Amino acid sequence: MKEGLLSLIKSSYLFLVRTKARHVKTMHNKIVYLLSFPSTSQPILEDLYAKFGSRLVICYTENAKKNAYFFHEKGVEVYSIDQFNVLINKVIPLVKGAKTVLCDNYFAFLGAISFFSETEVIQLWHADGAIKKFGIEANYAKVRSKSDIHRYQQVYQAYTHYAVGSDKMGKVFESSYQAIAEQMLPIGYLPSDRLLKDDWRNLQNERFSEIFSDLKNKRILFYTPTYRETMTENPLDFEQILRELGEDWVFFVKAHPHDKELIAKFDSLKNVFSDLRGFTLQEFLPFVDCLVTDYSSVPFEYTLVKEKGKIIFFCYDLDDYQKEVGIQDDFNQWAPGAIVYTQEQLIEEIKQEETKDFSAFNHLWNQYNDGKATRRLIQRIEEKV
Repeated sequence: MKEGLLSLIKSSYLFLVRTKARHVKTMHNKIVYLLSFPSTSQPILEDLYAKFGSRLVICYTENAKKNAYFFHEKGVEVYSIDQFNVLINKVIPLVKGAKTVLCDNYFAFLGAISFFSETEVIQLWHADGAIKKFGIEANYAKVRSKSDIHRYQQVYQAYTHYAVGSDKMGKVFESSYQAIAEQMLPIGYLPSDRLLKDDWRNLQNERFSEIFSDLKNKRILFYTPTYRETMTENPLDFEQILRELGEDWVFFVKAHPHDKELIAKFDSLKNVFSDLRGFTLQEFLPFVDCLVTDYSSVPFEYTLVKEKGKIIFFCYDLDDYQKEVGIQDDFNQWAPGAIVYTQEQLIEEIKQEETKDFSAFNHLWNQYNDGKATRRLIQRIEEKV
């Protein structure tokens, strides 16, 4: 009963979107950006605004409202995707009439729009690489109803292109979103641009020296677990880990913003720090001596800012996660660090002194990331509009 009602609501939602889109008969010269991942999209939006000014339009989800209004104060039109009347009356006409639509995530309403043949809908995505499976490849998607899978496929079909940082990521989109090789734009992963700029790195070095002056001569351990669709108890005893490692190490943690339970747990811990003191995750990465993660995309950026470093994949629930979500089939072959399953194994790996050269990993996953991805995208947009 509940699933039937939910399916009816989704169908009605898409029917109204489809009906509104059909009434749009003309195109405009605005560049429409669909925003839901503020941390990765912010630098892209800054560059787009610098080039296109008020021709940029941002349509945002509620979690990205603050970022959208940062640009609204500069004269950019912004509209909420989550307010249905705004979606229907403002967002859909803008999206349907645009020659260029940029998106940083999956947006369900795209599947109900029949775009003009001239329109390019470019998926920028919010990750440079992938460890976990997503899209039609995810195990949770495979058990959905036929109508749900059909809706997913309609959204996938709306994308005309995918910006990728490597051929490897292009293959992931081909399997996850049923895309073809010709749809891949090998221009680079756009948020990686700033990570490769000397002035950005120098600025972060200056900031870190000032803000984290109390950590001089300390080694930084940074734990960034991915979000789990099914709640599981994190088994780590963080204070025990610190006792084992000694005073040379400082323990920082960063939970996924949707994982409220883990955030609360981190905030309650003594001597384990979740406050990055104004640094974003990307800004903090250059100073991390040992990155501990699991299925998140953070390693793909860490290896860009650290020619040599240390990554440990703490996959305590690998079997369950593999069943519920899925892991890229060849993960064990290219993982740029040890894969461990228990706290004891984790501590032992942290204590190992050697670092890893990430050249081979970057050749595989950061193939096209040279600091010029956004420039290439802007050039493509200029040719289009």
